[in-house]
Amino acid sequence: MVSSVIRLLLPVLVLLSVPCICVYSSGECFFNTKGSCEYMGQRFNMGESWMTSDCLQCICMEPFGVGCCDHGSKPVDYPDWCEIIRKPNTCTSVAVMKANRKLPCLWGQGRLRTAAGQPWKPDNDPLF
Repeated sequence: MVSSVIRLLLPVLVLLSVPCICVYSSGECFFNTKGSCEYMGQRFNMGESWMTSDCLQCICMEPFGVGCCDHGSKPVDYPDWCEIIRKPNTCTSVAVMKANRKLPCLWGQGRLRTAAGQPWKPDNDPLF
């Protein structure tokens, strides 16, 4: 009985959550034919990968070069009053309000949802 109720409610919950989803893009990739399979003093063999400090995941394809892709996903559909920043010490980018970078950018039907917006970082964060 409970299982059949869950099966009926699951599609409804999925449909209700669709308007809340932000459009994200994954990172771009590039290939450097003259790239070295060395990073931060460590040498990588063919097929091995590493993550750079600026969130690029690279793979050694020696002797052909190095392929890298931006590892973090970034929001691509957000209102004008918001901007994209990278969370400190992560590869995660988020949309925040330009007026107050401590508040996430939450919107619906062309305007900010005023009831939402808990700060995602402490008040004393010196980075922004």
